[in-house]
Amino acid sequence: MAIVGQRRRFTLFDYVNYLFMVVLCASVLYPIMYLFFLSVSTREGLAEASSSILLWPQGFSWGAYEGFVKQSYIYTGYAYTVGRTLIGTFLSVLFMSLAGYALSKYIPFKKSITFYFILTMFFSGGLIPTYLLIKNVGLIDNPLVYILAPPFLYNTFYMLILRNFFMTIPGSLEESAKIDGANDLRLFFTIMVPLAAPAIATISLWVAVNHWNSWFDSIIYMQSPEKQVIQVHIRKLIIEQSARMMSQTVSFFDKAEAPTGESIKAAAILITMFPILCVYPFVQRYFVKGVVMGAVKG
Repeated sequence: MAIVGQRRRFTLFDYVNYLFMVVLCASVLYPIMYLFFLSVSTREGLAEASSSILLWPQGFSWGAYEGFVKQSYIYTGYAYTVGRTLIGTFLSVLFMSLAGYALSKYIPFKKSITFYFILTMFFSGGLIPTYLLIKNVGLIDNPLVYILAPPFLYNTFYMLILRNFFMTIPGSLEESAKIDGANDLRLFFTIMVPLAAPAIATISLWVAVNHWNSWFDSIIYMQSPEKQVIQVHIRKLIIEQSARMMSQTVSFFDKAEAPTGESIKAAAILITMFPILCVYPFVQRYFVKGVVMGAVKG
């Protein structure tokens, strides 16, 4: 039993643990800091830098950000990315929660239905049958494909986590609510959903990150460039080294003051990743309870 006022004695394990955590944090934070230092460094500063490892900005300029945000594709790409993330996450979590809650109760053919869902985790139609399905239902070049195309609307693994979490809620609570007159919809939305908030928040973050980072479906199903998500434009700028996009970005500056291509790429990456990073602190406190309680039951 610890005595109040007595100083805790640090052991060798504590020092090693702190050192490990410092190294781990540095390995996570430095790539982000490097991108920021690179994005605000000037062309002259980078030319005079003695090392490619940046510990501070080489000069300072917001030119890379100014040139990047002036591109028209930024706003259309962001609109489709934010739209699919918000609407897609809401609908996906809603459907998975309803299915998970139903499978946590005693319903006819429960084992057969659960087996059917689990079967889809291991076997799928593949890219070509999925593309033909999307084409035959008229979703090619239709923004609804971002929400309805598999596997975004429904994920069996996430549904099973939600089902297991609902199974941890005592059945007596449900019986009490029904005795008081609550129907199934009211029972689900006013009692079960608030109690399952840790699992729902965790699953929502996973689904939102999947939507935010997704780009392959936009290339496959979307033919109009103005309907493509921001990640596709960033990929063209960074991986495909699009000379047209790069020249459009630097065209707003004089040649001597124009940011380097590497600075523009770093600014593009930071602008793209910053919104989804801001979501983590609000959901982080639900991670442990949402995942552990949803994984150990059933």
